[in-house]
Amino acid sequence: MSRITTASAPRRRWRSSYAALTWSVSALALVAFGATLVYATAGEVRRLTRVVPPKPPEVKRDVIIRNAHDLAGWGVSFRILLFTDEFRWRLNSYEQLDGTTAQPAFTPEMKAVLNDAREIICIGASSEEIPAGVSPVAGRIEEEHRAARRADQIAMWVRAAVSRPIPVRKLNIGYHAPTGRAGDTSDQRRVVIVLVLDHDERANIDQALRFAMARESVRAPIFQSLLTEYSLAGGERFTWVD
Repeated sequence: MSRITTASAPRRRWRSSYAALTWSVSALALVAFGATLVYATAGEVRRLTRVVPPKPPEVKRDVIIRNAHDLAGWGVSFRILLFTDEFRWRLNSYEQLDGTTAQPAFTPEMKAVLNDAREIICIGASSEEIPAGVSPVAGRIEEEHRAARRADQIAMWVRAAVSRPIPVRKLNIGYHAPTGRAGDTSDQRRVVIVLVLDHDERANIDQALRFAMARESVRAPIFQSLLTEYSLAGGERFTWVD
């Protein structure tokens, strides 16, 4: 009986060790790229499909901006809350922000919205009003300081309302540019809270927030106002309060 033998497949030989190394590096790079693509895609899906709590009664305008990007392309999703006139008045009254420790009573719905965020940004703004007898330059500086205090006070109230550790940033957009119009300027003292719902780990929140506001300025003109009508909002970077 004859013995049947099966020849094994010839082992692949590289023309040189350099070619073998190049092929190995390319294969590893392809695997790494694939893993990164899967991770990025999962992040995109998470940002685009994330369910959020309903709009609370304190909020007049609630804008969700999904998948805004910084200059490097890293993604961030925001929820921007513009408060009602009534609640804005309570938050922004001179006595509350500059002399008392009274704290507004956030509703359970508002607390649920705040606790849903990964980060919270409290925006402080000041109106164009300058006290009589004060120079425009000195008045502007004082009002910018007042805007910083507003951001700080709102952040204090927000921290007291959340039930878990959430990073809270304070953004000072400064003093509203003079309009030349007499009358009530309370609407210039905006009360805006920005929630960071999700973000890539390397995302630049400053750049992504500016991009998000610019992108949505047609749908919500307040964003254009925040970016262009206040003294500290028009630069390349926002002014953050320590």
